[in-house]
Amino acid sequence: MKPHRVCLFIILCLIGSAAAVKGWRFVPDMFVQTSQPIDTVLLAYIDTLPYEQTVSWQDTLKVTTNPYHLLKPFYESLAHTDEQTVRVVHYGDSQIEADRMTFMLRRMLQERFGGCGTGMLSIEPYYDLRTALITVRHNGQVIHPKTFRAFGPSSQRRPNWIYGPMAQVSVMDNLQVAGSEDITVSLRSRTTGTESRYTRIRIVAERDSIIQMEDTVSSYVLKLNGKQDVYGISLESETGVQVDNVALRGSTGTIFTQINPEALWNYYNTTRTRLIIWQFGGNAAPYIKNENQVAIYMKKVRQQIRILHRLAPEAAILMVGPSDMLTYDKGEKHSYKIVPSIDNALRQVAGEEQATYWSLFEAMGGTGAMAEWQDKGWAGKDGIHFTREGADRAGRMLTDFLLQPLPNKTR
Repeated sequence: MKPHRVCLFIILCLIGSAAAVKGWRFVPDMFVQTSQPIDTVLLAYIDTLPYEQTVSWQDTLKVTTNPYHLLKPFYESLAHTDEQTVRVVHYGDSQIEADRMTFMLRRMLQERFGGCGTGMLSIEPYYDLRTALITVRHNGQVIHPKTFRAFGPSSQRRPNWIYGPMAQVSVMDNLQVAGSEDITVSLRSRTTGTESRYTRIRIVAERDSIIQMEDTVSSYVLKLNGKQDVYGISLESETGVQVDNVALRGSTGTIFTQINPEALWNYYNTTRTRLIIWQFGGNAAPYIKNENQVAIYMKKVRQQIRILHRLAPEAAILMVGPSDMLTYDKGEKHSYKIVPSIDNALRQVAGEEQATYWSLFEAMGGTGAMAEWQDKGWAGKDGIHFTREGADRAGRMLTDFLLQPLPNKTR
């Protein structure tokens, strides 16, 4: 070997030894510019939580087995909800649309750990909201701001692909007509629980704005002046738990690599996000025919979990698989045969990517359960989506699973 190569080899060995001793990590720039499609770029170096035999909850909780040790960041944050906020972001497909499942998760967490408000809402909702009514007016007339989405019909995509943490963005502009009045956004609660009241409003944009209330309110009118991209409006409190419902109709959960990473990182960081729930798989089931296609889907899912770890390093990730689903053939209904394979594959990805997994499919009762839920009025005629009663039941099961290790105590 030539002398200069020997020197280079020795230098590299010394650097490697020092890195091992000091625990150095060589992490790529999170927001590096690249000409490659973003979903093929590995942005995610995962600083995983080490396995621990016990996790303490105010010196009373002891968790000695998987999967709950991975939820440690979330559990530890719940011990301080009297002093600060804890954010849960629940991403899912149309199974959680209109606050299905999330509604009960939010209410149970807020009743036990404090906090109020609906969490983040789109300024131009894609679906009817269960918890709030949002009306946008310009010069006294109801308008629908131009909104771009990373999901749904391709006609709604934004050319520059810059979206916020809800995978969408509304362009607010009242300067189109000289001398026009401000745009007003009316926010009114539609329920009477913890989510119906809020003490501050967070306008989620490139630079967040917070409006502090003097007292708890259930309705408010915002006046917006100028032009800005608005990612969402969060109705929340200064302490306690906030839970966002982010339903992405038609999505298979593989769009996070297509969202502006800086917007995601800023939101998770400023709102103290300590739990991200990724609930997808149902929209993939009708199109996956064999195990090879399951593996292809899992490769894309793995990318999403890695980038969420990267952008929310202080948050735990809970993956939730698809429910049992029905398909109809000559008037007879059958469960999708591929769902158990997708469920098992998602569980394996979760285990390998330092995420906790909860099987909604198994919690319902496995293959054939959706037909039974239909008979009980817990599922709709399509055999895919829950009714409100069924969604609340599923939401309770999810919350019970999530809080199972915690001591049985209330505020």
